[in-house]
Amino acid sequence: MPGAPLSRWTMSYFAVALACLLSGLSLMGLGFGFPSVDVGAPDTLVLVHLIAIGWLGLLFLGALLQFAPVLAAGSPRYGWVAAPTLVMIVIGLLILLLGFLSLGGWLGIDPVVLPIGGLLLFLGFSAHALSIAATLTRRQERDPPGLLVLLGLLALAATAGLGLTFSSLLGGVFIPNWAGDVLAYALPAHAFSGLVGWMTLTAIGVSYRLFSMFMLAPEKSRFGRLLALAAFAGLLSLWAGAMSGGFVPLLQPFAFWPVAIFLTLTLAFYLADLVTMIRARRRKALELNTSAGLVSVLHLPTGLVLIFLSQTITTSAPLLETGVYSLAMGWLSGLGLAQLYKIVPFLTWLEAYGPVMGRSAVPRVQDLVREPKARMYFALYHVAVIAGGLCLLLGLDFWLRLAAWMQFATVAGLGLEFFRARRLSYAPESVRLPSGAVRPHLVTANPN
Repeated sequence: MPGAPLSRWTMSYFAVALACLLSGLSLMGLGFGFPSVDVGAPDTLVLVHLIAIGWLGLLFLGALLQFAPVLAAGSPRYGWVAAPTLVMIVIGLLILLLGFLSLGGWLGIDPVVLPIGGLLLFLGFSAHALSIAATLTRRQERDPPGLLVLLGLLALAATAGLGLTFSSLLGGVFIPNWAGDVLAYALPAHAFSGLVGWMTLTAIGVSYRLFSMFMLAPEKSRFGRLLALAAFAGLLSLWAGAMSGGFVPLLQPFAFWPVAIFLTLTLAFYLADLVTMIRARRRKALELNTSAGLVSVLHLPTGLVLIFLSQTITTSAPLLETGVYSLAMGWLSGLGLAQLYKIVPFLTWLEAYGPVMGRSAVPRVQDLVREPKARMYFALYHVAVIAGGLCLLLGLDFWLRLAAWMQFATVAGLGLEFFRARRLSYAPESVRLPSGAVRPHLVTANPN
């Protein structure tokens, strides 16, 4: 990114994240986890954590490695933690998944490994969050994107801490008298702190700057600080409700409404600023990553409305699960894939041609990708997500699996496009590797 050094390990995070997404989609296509089994079954926990930690968690951490210094307008702090935290998170996730598979009867491993995986994940996420927070807090002025990312990191700490507690309980390390209350009251806080707090607030904060940058729109937001305040109040309401036992069953009305009100305000402020940004943009023809990202934003209100409806009306339809699916696969995954389509070639271009800029003819960033093919992949991906959500809502399990395989195919296609960008496959041969240029490695970068 402009004004920030290249991070050596960003591409490594992205590569592992994409592998986890493809693995999760293949499991969905095979009918593993919900709705074939109960939403709280070990198989579903495998699928949920593979997507939430392996795909979205590593995607966001990798992006923040490169993006936090841009938000802070300064150099990264404790950047050396990137490699060991990646190792800890990957090993911790694998151990956690093995523990869940053991609980589900797939393996004969002692479930006591669960807290080991939880501890590694807690340490890895905590070290990475401290590094990012230290980078962001170096800047005296707190702009809305930075505030939202800091709130997201706070929610990440709560999510990881609760996750460690749950893994210890499920692993049988200790079973206190209050274990049942923790599982009943704090489990929703764990899930929503991760999905809405850590992931959604971080995605909103990062998207403010990325949309502004790629649309050539003013960076000032009218509602950014109000948005951050509403988001913070929503998180406090969520955690206070969990601590007071308000979530029994999940999000009872007296604990649900404060969270719902503050989330609605957060969403309204974000969408209002996005509309202002779109109207004020100087780049009238939007690039593919921007248009695909804006389509992903449409899944955000859809998912939240479904979740709100699940708590306010009586129905047998899986509104809550469909809302979570829409947020995870439509909003967060769609936005992540869209921005990867720009970030990967952009960082590749800086790494490959930065050393010879101004001294040799070099390709443009757009020359490292082929938009028509990728546009088809993004269109099919969102069609598959919408179809999958409808199938989940209507109980059409077979068609839901087909939709998952369709998502798998489109993500695999986009992954191939990222690979080709890293290998400079589309760059014009005459200027592909001028003297002094660097051919990038596939999953690591040369910081120059």
